[in-house]
Amino acid sequence: MSNSLAIAAVTATLRTRLFEALGGPEVTVAPPDRAPDAVSGDHVNLFLYRADLNPAFRNADPPGSPPGESPRPVLPLVLHYLLAAYSNDEGTAHELLGAAMLALHDPSVLSADEIRRATAVRLPQSDLHLQGERVRITQETLSQEDIATMWTAFGTPFRMSSAYQVTVVLVDSTRPGSSPLPVLRRGADGRSPVVRPDAASHAPALLAVRYAVPGQVGALPGDTVTLLAENLPAVPLTARLRHLTVNRSAEVPLPAPAAGATEIDLPLPAAALPAGPWSVSLAPDADAGPHTNELVLGVSPRVIALAATAAGGTPARTEVTVTAAEPVLPGQRAAVLVGTHQLAVDLLTAGTTTLSVTAVLPPGKARVRLRVDGVDSEIADRTTGTFLSGSTVEVTIP
Repeated sequence: MSNSLAIAAVTATLRTRLFEALGGPEVTVAPPDRAPDAVSGDHVNLFLYRADLNPAFRNADPPGSPPGESPRPVLPLVLHYLLAAYSNDEGTAHELLGAAMLALHDPSVLSADEIRRATAVRLPQSDLHLQGERVRITQETLSQEDIATMWTAFGTPFRMSSAYQVTVVLVDSTRPGSSPLPVLRRGADGRSPVVRPDAASHAPALLAVRYAVPGQVGALPGDTVTLLAENLPAVPLTARLRHLTVNRSAEVPLPAPAAGATEIDLPLPAAALPAGPWSVSLAPDADAGPHTNELVLGVSPRVIALAATAAGGTPARTEVTVTAAEPVLPGQRAAVLVGTHQLAVDLLTAGTTTLSVTAVLPPGKARVRLRVDGVDSEIADRTTGTFLSGSTVEVTIP
């Protein structure tokens, strides 16, 4: 998802692509009645003439929302653009239009890297490049009646042009969603059934991740987790960890398991392990054998301090500040969950251990969690099935 700069970010990315593909002529975004005189000389005009809602995402929960939570629906946009070329020589205008249409046709997806490059200078606060759903460009066929109506409304003579739609652009709601407190017990060992397509497979495979205490959903850096496996070779292994959001990875050497072992302990590195979802797999040292499949391992953020201060306004707002032990990095999505209120943290442009949110909150004591890329800090003692208390999990809202 992204913030309210998403529309401007799409336009900036399309303009950058067209400018680079054409090799020099200006790319304007003026209304068609002003486009011929927007700049002197040859140029291409890209006009955003309509913004619709994407029906597939209109009432759906935001992608990646944990089950049981009620986040505010996103604003799912379909942007409609009109592309036209202008020149004193009509043949040159046709050449420009053809080159511009090819630039939008191939590739037909705005990649995260392309969006980031196009918005880094003029729209540094845009986070469209972090959206999980890819932004796609599709040529749009308009009827003769639609074309005539459109150019009549523009109040300018008809010009050879091509229409495009760009979707889906998911704009986050600025209102907090609802995030219920976690369930303290889910079953005998906190695990769901394991379904595998081939029970007779002899390849090494990981079946599940078991945390230190049943019911945990993440481990802290330096903790030891247990990997449940089958068909592991009795040779030294390497656990390969890869963060699923930011460019971070780690390798942990492991001793050879006993023949027929179905469990192997994995000590997590104590440092340089950002919070969030990681993939974990096992491979023999020196790649001398088949690798296992990957499983998702949650690394929880660790909160070391909380603070709540009055932020003024009518109605009265409160600023809640969370201090984490490990930095949250650019490219990661963070939220502060105050009681049942889910409050998104603004886009990060640098790594930081201090994250603040401001909202209208009911006064009194509230439990606080830090969520990083979908993994929450722990606020419960899973061994006793009770909530924790103290200055790192509770704060008093003035």
